[in-house]
Order: sequence, then structure tokens, then C-alpha cells
Amino acid sequence: MKEIGLFVLILCGLAALAVAQAVPGLVLVEHGQVAMLGAAAVGIPLQIAYFTSLGAVLTAAGTRPRGWYWRPFAHHHLLPPGRRWLVLPLFYAGALCFVVIVLAISVLCLGLADMLLEA
Repeated sequence: MKEIGLFVLILCGLAALAVAQAVPGLVLVEHGQVAMLGAAAVGIPLQIAYFTSLGAVLTAAGTRPRGWYWRPFAHHHLLPPGRRWLVLPLFYAGALCFVVIVLAISVLCLGLADMLLEA
């Protein structure tokens, strides 16, 4: 399984180099910045709503452990089955926004590296 991950990582690196050659660095920086800030503008409110709803549902069920906010995903099993639909979609949407932020930062760094190497 590790070999597949390494293979995918190498392919992503080669694709990044191809994109860096085909697209100007400034365009990569601009698009990476817009994607990063857009995903953060959506993801941060989603996470606030997630924490609020998780705390409320766990409190209502009487299963909210002490320090639940430090590792909230570790307490998803405590959610009542009828209330999971209130919490988990917010969690997954926020996680997706985080992945987009990380990828956008990668694009931004690729554009910066391309601009520095051209200079």
C-alpha cells in the first residue's frame, strides 16, 4: 500500500512540474491564493457550525465528555443515530475545505518556486 502512495506522490510531483512549465508562476500564485481564501471563507464558518452542533447534540444526549473539543472526531460514536445527520455533514464539508486549502497552498508554493527560478 505504501508503494501505491509513493507512486501517486511521484505522479503528482511530475504533474506539478508540467503545470509549472505550462502556466506562468504569477497565474499559479493568484489562483492558489483565490482558492485558498475561498475555501477558508467557507470552511471556517462550517467548522464553527460543526463544533456548535456537535456540542449541542452531545450535551442534549448527555454524552459530552470533558475536553471533547480537543479531539471532536473521536466522539462521533457518542452521537445518537437520529442526530448524526445534524453534525457529520458539517464535519465532512469542513474536512473537504481543509483539503482544498492544502492543495491551494501547494499550488501557490509551486507558483512562487516557479517565479523564483525564472528570476
